[in-house]
Amino acid sequence: MWIKICGCRLPEDAASAAAAGADAVGMVLTPGYGRSLDVAAAVAVRQAVPPGVLAVGVFVDEPLDAVEQRAGAVGLDAVQLHGREPDAWVAQLRRRWRVLRRWDLTGPAPAADWLVVEPNAGGSGRAWDWSRARGAGGAVPLVLAGGLTPENVAAACAQAVPDGVDVSSGVESGGRKDPDRMRRFCAAARGWASGDPAPRRGGRS
Repeated sequence: MWIKICGCRLPEDAASAAAAGADAVGMVLTPGYGRSLDVAAAVAVRQAVPPGVLAVGVFVDEPLDAVEQRAGAVGLDAVQLHGREPDAWVAQLRRRWRVLRRWDLTGPAPAADWLVVEPNAGGSGRAWDWSRARGAGGAVPLVLAGGLTPENVAAACAQAVPDGVDVSSGVESGGRKDPDRMRRFCAAARGWASGDPAPRRGGRS
């Protein structure tokens, strides 16, 4: 079970996410969106991401050159296209980065290394019928997103059977990343994947 904790705004968010067991730390790099960071703040978060954990930048409907410039400046491992970007961009971006893309389950699955499945507007934090994702996407790994929390991620995974999960607001308290909620989220997701009904808090599988 691959786990991404998105919307990290502070270096301590990234460090806590990695310590909780996340495989990837996400940062929103398009101005004007909730939790968005400028390049300097994103670099500080990136520097707190330990080796072996992916640093992912989320971009929404920006020009390709802006995505490439900002991704390079921050030192990202992967870019996540969360708007209506064309498939033609993927081959170029793959020269330097892994590519994740949001898919709302309408139309054919877009080209990507990973598909982040969320029918609601990106970053809405609203739950939906997760069973719709089951078996979608063909051979492309699916990352389930939208309305996930430590309390419901195991049930959501049982419905969708995803390859990974992506969470942001569901591991926050008072608008800030909560280390305990991150640990419980990772433990619950991996507990479902391993079939362990009572996973150890913060454990990795």
